[in-house]
Amino acid sequence: MKNQISAVFVTYEMIESALQNIERLVISVPNANIFLVDNSSPEYKKRKVYSDTIEQLPSRVTYLENSENSRFTAYNIALQSIRSGRIIFRTDDDVFNESITAKIVDKHWNGFATTHHKFNGQLQIKNDHRRPIETCIFDYDFLRTFLPFENKPSADWKLLERAFEKQEPAAFNDVILHKIGHGRELSA
Repeated sequence: MKNQISAVFVTYEMIESALQNIERLVISVPNANIFLVDNSSPEYKKRKVYSDTIEQLPSRVTYLENSENSRFTAYNIALQSIRSGRIIFRTDDDVFNESITAKIVDKHWNGFATTHHKFNGQLQIKNDHRRPIETCIFDYDFLRTFLPFENKPSADWKLLERAFEKQEPAAFNDVILHKIGHGRELSA
């Protein structure tokens, strides 16, 4: 892989799912820099399943705690440790085809790239900023011009809106994200 990739994983009380997603990435992108930001409650962290799973994290994963349950704060915490390469964002409650990530990371493009996604099994084709940020891959130098994420609802869409205004992304027809309905849903 010619382009270094850094992955920001965020978890809230789904540490086992986060570990599964990390393992999928490691299989396809063995040299990825991986940051896991944990938004889980202190009560959840006392559970045996939590401590057992934390022990299974590959040593190459940088584990970071976040005292508030904010995905955007978690992103900002991890991004403080990243200075170059390509950046992806991942959640603990969706499924990702990281072999597609590996393929797109090494293609020639600048700024950012986008992919389609599936929502509850249905293909979603979005040609604007109203998409999950997990469908995007960013060049660090491009992304940092929009940072930090605001700690407000839809901060990812606000960042993506500015990115789309600045330049048209490299668009790929592949599907990386297989989103399962929960929280804020995207209509078809």
